[in-house]
Amino acid sequence: MNNRQHDTLKLQIETRIEALETLLTLADSGKNTDANASNADAMMISAVNAQITVNEKKELVRLKQNLPWLESSEAGYCQKCGNDIPFARLQAVPITRLCINCAQ
Repeated sequence: MNNRQHDTLKLQIETRIEALETLLTLADSGKNTDANASNADAMMISAVNAQITVNEKKELVRLKQNLPWLESSEAGYCQKCGNDIPFARLQAVPITRLCINCAQ
């Protein structure tokens, strides 16, 4: 991964972290619920939002873990086999540390 790709990926990760933190803050404050929903609808919305929040928290943790990795000499290399991870894959799945072959 060259310097330009590194900077692009770092910006992408930082932007996604910021977006997730904002979204989770809104979810925690309850601003994303529909006040006009019936009780059943409100319960359904709450359950869906809870699952989405769990997934977003997991993604946030993994993105934050990838920032130090991105600054290391191991960045861009598969943690399992050591081969290059294609930049397109890193952009598509910025939380990955595995090449396509090892991820399967």
